[in-house]
Amino acid sequence: MSRYAIMRFQKYKVGSVANIERHQNHRDRLRNRKYPEREGENYTWKRYDETMTQTVRKAIKAQEQETGRKVRKDVNVICELVLTFSPEMEHEVDLVEWMKANIRWVGRTFGKGKTLRVDLNRDETTTHIHCFVIMTDEQGRFNSSRFFNKKKQVIEMQDSYAEAMKQFGLERGQSKDITSARHKTLQEWRTEECERLEKELSHIADRIFADKPKIEYKGTIDTDVLNDER
Repeated sequence: MSRYAIMRFQKYKVGSVANIERHQNHRDRLRNRKYPEREGENYTWKRYDETMTQTVRKAIKAQEQETGRKVRKDVNVICELVLTFSPEMEHEVDLVEWMKANIRWVGRTFGKGKTLRVDLNRDETTTHIHCFVIMTDEQGRFNSSRFFNKKKQVIEMQDSYAEAMKQFGLERGQSKDITSARHKTLQEWRTEECERLEKELSHIADRIFADKPKIEYKGTIDTDVLNDER
């Protein structure tokens, strides 16, 4: 049985932050949720009583006033972390303690006060957390390279996360240096999840209709009746 601790990340520029937040705020509109009835079990925590875009723009303004220089438009301002585990461990992990451990790890890794928002999602195939962190360094300046500039930093972060998740019987997957696997971006991971869910729903539908008796109809079909049923 797979029991992996899984951590994915994606960095965003300020122009993308509003769309990311909108996506999280309207999960009822998402397609292919496996457990929509669990929507009431989802949980959201926010550091400030404002949008992430507002928080980021305030930080940009503060940096510009302090340095006297404009913050580049292409700078990465937010990092989204998706934290989860192998689907087989869904009923083996204490979710409350697991969530607390994840939040503590994010704080230790990126600095206290950097986490802007945390979303626990229970309505998809596997329970997971979306954690949004502002990409400022110890001086309060936007500096995503402080955390993700070198390959070694990412490897150490994966090691650190796996170590923090050991208490739940989770372990680190093999390094891609050993498996030669290419690391998937968060967007690729999401796309594969959607495709997998669509196939799963298609198989379910096939089984349902396969159990229904076939009815042969001899004669003509009144197309007006079909139009009325649409």
